[in-house]
Amino acid sequence: MSIKTKILDCTLRDGGYYTNWDFDNSLVKDYLKLTKVLPIDIIEIGYRGNANKHDYYGEFYYLTKSNLKKIKSFIGKNKKLSIMVDTKDWNNSNELKKNLFQCKGIVDIVRFAVKPKETKKIIGHLKVAKELGFAVALNLMYSHLILNDKKIISPILKLKKYFDILYIVDSYGTLISGEVEEIIKYIKSLDNKIKIGFHAHNNLELALSNSIEAMDNGVSYVDSTFTGMGRGAGNLKTELLLTYLSLKKNILKIKNFKNMANVIDQFEEIKLKEKWGTSLPYMISASTKSPQSEAMNLIKSKRYNLTDIITYLSKKEKRNIEVKKKLTFKKNNVLIIGGGDSVKIKLNYINELLKTNLDLFVVFSSSRNLKLFKKIKNSTITCITGNEINKIEPTYLKRKDFIINDIIDDKTILPSNLSNFYKLRKNSYNKKINNSPLSIALSVAQEVKAQKIYLIGFDGYEKVNKVNDHSLFNENQKILDFYSKRLNLLFLTDTIYENVKKSSIYKYLS
Repeated sequence: MSIKTKILDCTLRDGGYYTNWDFDNSLVKDYLKLTKVLPIDIIEIGYRGNANKHDYYGEFYYLTKSNLKKIKSFIGKNKKLSIMVDTKDWNNSNELKKNLFQCKGIVDIVRFAVKPKETKKIIGHLKVAKELGFAVALNLMYSHLILNDKKIISPILKLKKYFDILYIVDSYGTLISGEVEEIIKYIKSLDNKIKIGFHAHNNLELALSNSIEAMDNGVSYVDSTFTGMGRGAGNLKTELLLTYLSLKKNILKIKNFKNMANVIDQFEEIKLKEKWGTSLPYMISASTKSPQSEAMNLIKSKRYNLTDIITYLSKKEKRNIEVKKKLTFKKNNVLIIGGGDSVKIKLNYINELLKTNLDLFVVFSSSRNLKLFKKIKNSTITCITGNEINKIEPTYLKRKDFIINDIIDDKTILPSNLSNFYKLRKNSYNKKINNSPLSIALSVAQEVKAQKIYLIGFDGYEKVNKVNDHSLFNENQKILDFYSKRLNLLFLTDTIYENVKKSSIYKYLS
């Protein structure tokens, strides 16, 4: 094992994906005090984000100059300070240069994550960072691709004048013993002077062993985070790496372990809420070389159970499903019923509304409240996505109408008999998330040319530090923002969604 390998801790940067880059001030203070005394060489504190982004991101995404100066002053000259640049944030290299110029004399290392075949696209970004005097790291994502296509490395090494460190990033957490060594040795066979870094993901719980293999093969840098905090299955645990190295190199004092325990406990509290770390879907995604972000999104969507996710990731079967029926009829007034608790609370009033307005076409965006409306005489249709079919009674499934998205998701479960199923002509919303029940329901209203669309039971997920609920809230909010400009939407029960028109169900009753 090389004793020259430097440790880069990126807890606040990588962990920020779970907290929107906001952390409790006392935790940050304890973290910095700890890293100051531990044998950690570099602290990657977050991003320098572009102010043009529209969503909310916290202080460790928009690292201000004053905050960087304060952190640098606190950790001292013996520790290097690193930041990452999300290349998707910056189309203009000159704009990036103005941003990074403010970090001169404070930040030591600037890192850029990039796909292997897109490195040439960011030469301008790398160049301005080099010109400003930063050490520049090129974090090569999806490094497992090198195993099957070694030709992708040579063009990258020809750009060496634009960067100082080439990072091997195991993006899918798919590398196993021997493969890390193979990649490193191949890169060194082309250029034995290049500095190499390694960033492990823990899908197969091989982050430590792979990092040890990287160090044994002479890499200059290894990344880690406390408690492995990071997207999806997470990263190599800083405390595990240091404990291992301490046994081999005696680099930690007893008091350091005590100090570590205090900080780790605080991160573990966040972990209880956000649940990063490996799980069966992440193991499957690694084994099948699927993006761990894909597994993460499937889990967060709450539309699929564990079996569905694993089946999809392991097989990804292509299905030839033919649904001929389209929505050719028109409905002036549509009521979309969601899965919120307000449906049960207002059930008597909703039934009264339906009874006195039999022309009101009912769209169930979720199966959650279906059982409450067995006896209504209004025409209905139920949106099907994910594993919704498994939640519906067989008798209801046979006698009612259902609708699926225009693009049939491979993960959506469907019955063998599709005679009472309709298919959207076109879902106008973003294809990445338009398989959402809400997006399908609003597309139904659009296709039947509804003049008025009432919504009930869309209470909104609490905007708390639960990654799943917060993700679903954001997804629905974006869908509502999109369709509010195209349809006449009116909420008849209270909601915490923003920028929507609200009314009251009571106004429509005698």
